[in-house]
Amino acid sequence: MALDDCIALALEHNLDLRIQRLTRTAAAIDAEGASGAYDPSLALGAKRSRTETEGTAAGTSEGVLSTTRTETDENAFSAGFQGDTSFHGLSYDLSARAGDSSGTRANNPFDTTTASAGLTLTQPLLRGFKTPATHYRIATARTLSDEAALALEQKIQSTVAAVEAAFYALIQARETIAVREKALALAEQLAADTERKVSVGTAFALDARQAASQAATARAELSDAHRAAAVAHNDLKSLVFADQRTVRNLRIDARYTLDPARVPTDPAASGDLALDLRPDIRAQRLALVRQGIEVDYRRNQTLPSLDLVLGAGVAASDEDTYSDAFSQLASADEPYWTAGLTFTIPLGNRAASAAHRQALANAERMRLELRRLEENALVEVENATAALDTGWEKIAATREARACAEDALSAEQKKLDSGQSTPFVVLQLQRDLTTARQSEIAALTDYLRLASALSLAEGTLLQRHHLDLDTSPAEP
Repeated sequence: MALDDCIALALEHNLDLRIQRLTRTAAAIDAEGASGAYDPSLALGAKRSRTETEGTAAGTSEGVLSTTRTETDENAFSAGFQGDTSFHGLSYDLSARAGDSSGTRANNPFDTTTASAGLTLTQPLLRGFKTPATHYRIATARTLSDEAALALEQKIQSTVAAVEAAFYALIQARETIAVREKALALAEQLAADTERKVSVGTAFALDARQAASQAATARAELSDAHRAAAVAHNDLKSLVFADQRTVRNLRIDARYTLDPARVPTDPAASGDLALDLRPDIRAQRLALVRQGIEVDYRRNQTLPSLDLVLGAGVAASDEDTYSDAFSQLASADEPYWTAGLTFTIPLGNRAASAAHRQALANAERMRLELRRLEENALVEVENATAALDTGWEKIAATREARACAEDALSAEQKKLDSGQSTPFVVLQLQRDLTTARQSEIAALTDYLRLASALSLAEGTLLQRHHLDLDTSPAEP
C-alpha cells in the first residue's frame, strides 16, 4: 500500500476517529434539540365538575329564614398553542375555551354556555430582553457543536500525522534491514576470504576470529532490524485497521521511493497559516465566542424583571348552546383586551451577580489561553521550519558521508586483496559504511516526518494530502 492508501483506510476504520465522530454527532443532536425550544406546544384540556352549596335566606314577609340549595354541573374544554419566539424573549399563548354550566339555584333551574378565544403576548423589557434564556441555550449548543466539528478535524489531522510517522518508520525499518543484509554479506565474505588466507598462511588466526565475530554481530543486528520492522509494521497496522483479529495474518508492503523533494519554508507565512487554519486555535476562538454569550446572558440576569403583558380576544356568555356561543364568537360582539406591566426586583441578587463576575473571569482566562495557544503555535512553526531546513542539510551531509565510506571501503578492500592492508582495518571500514548508510536512511525518513510535522503545525496537513473531509455529524 502507498501512504495515501493507509491514510484512507485509517480515516475509515480508526477507532479513535469513530469515537470522535460520535462525539461530534452527539453535539449536533444537542444543538438540534436546543432549537426545539421554539417549537410550540399544544395544550388540550377537558374537565367536568359538580358543586353543591347550602345556605339560608329570608324566605317570607314575616322574616322566617328558609334553606336554599344550589347544585351546579360544569363542563369545561380548552385548547391552545403556547411557545416562545426568537424576538427578544417574546412568548405567546393562543387559546380557546368553552364550557357549559347547568343546575339549580334557589330551586330555580339554569343552563348557560360560555366561550372565549384570545391571544396573550408577554414581552420582557429588561431581564430576558437582550439575551433570552432560550436564545442563550441555542447559541451555546450551536457553538459547542461547531467546536466539536473542529475537535474532529483536529483528530483527523493528528491521525493522518500518526499514520505518516508510522508509515515512514516502517520504510526506515525496511531500508535498515536492507543495510544490515548488505553488512552481513560483506562481513561473511570477509570472514570466508580471511579463513582461506589463514589456511594458506597469508593471514593470522586472530584475523579470522575478528572477521567471524563481525559476521556474528551483523547477524544479530539483522535480527534486531527484523524485530524493529515487525514493531513498526504492527504500529502502522493498528492505526489503519480497527479489528486486529481479522488482519492478524495480513502484511503491509509499504510502497515508497525514499527520495524526498525539498519542501520550501517560510516561517512568517507558515505562522500566518497556523493562526488562520489550525483547528485547535479556531476552536479556542469559538470557545471565547461562547463565553461571550455566557457573559451577556449572566449580565442580563442581574437586571430586574419588567414584563409587558398584552391580551385581546372575543367572548360569548350566557348562551343557550355551544352553537350559539360559537356564533357569538364569530360575530365578535363581546371583544376584550388587556394590557399590563409586571415589575419584579430581586433583593440582593447575589447569585446572579456572582455568576456574572465568574463569567467575566472565565472570559479573561480564555482570552489568555487563546493568546498562549497562538504564541505556542508560532514557536512550534518556527521550530518546525528550522528543523526542516537543517534536516535537508543533514540529508546532503549523510549522503556525502555514505559515498565517502563506500569509496574508503572499496579502496581498502583492494589494498587488502593486494596484501597492503589487514582484515581489521577492512572490518572497521565496513562498520563505518553500515553506520553511514543507516544515518542516511534516518536523515531521509526524518525529513519526511519533519515535513509532516510542519504541515500539522500549520494546520495544512489535510490540504497537503488533498483531503476534503466532511466533518458534519454522521447519523447515529
